[in-house]
Amino acid sequence: MKLTKRLMAFLLPGFLALTGCPALDIPAGLGGLGGAINNEVLGEVQFVDSRGRTIELRTDSGQQSVLRYDNNTQVIYRQKNYPVSNLERGDYVAARVQQERDGSYFTTTITVRETAQDRGMGASRGNQLDRTEGRVENIDIRRGTFEIRDQRNRIVVVSVAFNAPRAVADRFNRLRNGDYVRIEGRGISADRFDLENFL
Repeated sequence: MKLTKRLMAFLLPGFLALTGCPALDIPAGLGGLGGAINNEVLGEVQFVDSRGRTIELRTDSGQQSVLRYDNNTQVIYRQKNYPVSNLERGDYVAARVQQERDGSYFTTTITVRETAQDRGMGASRGNQLDRTEGRVENIDIRRGTFEIRDQRNRIVVVSVAFNAPRAVADRFNRLRNGDYVRIEGRGISADRFDLENFL
């Protein structure tokens, strides 16, 4: 009898596979994410929700996938790290993901394969630019960010674009703590700003 039970336990998974019945207790993994290969999701950025900390992608298979992220999530473009806020609609990325207990997907690393500009489809944001100014307090060359204390005494994190013009990149590289700067770009929130130009 014991031998029969062991034989059935050995043969049952193969029998289920042949009959098309799903085996039990096997997690779906990345099966729900079209375009997923080896824990990576390939797709085009549709939207970045900085408040909800989620990124919406349209995968290679045409599905919409929502990935969560946090402050430790790395965005890599041409071997440099950038904040998630630098992602734009139309960027083509490979996101390394892991499934959480609640079934949602979390991304730890996002590699930008092509920016929206590289693909000739830069985000349409209109012509209106925001302006702000303040004193530089912290510079992070590795992440492409710096902080300023604005006229209301608030700390604002300023992000420099992946493919910023040479003049902007050079000015960023010359920044020092204590410099007073006037800048224009896109105000993402009260404490985040995407840089377009130094004034």
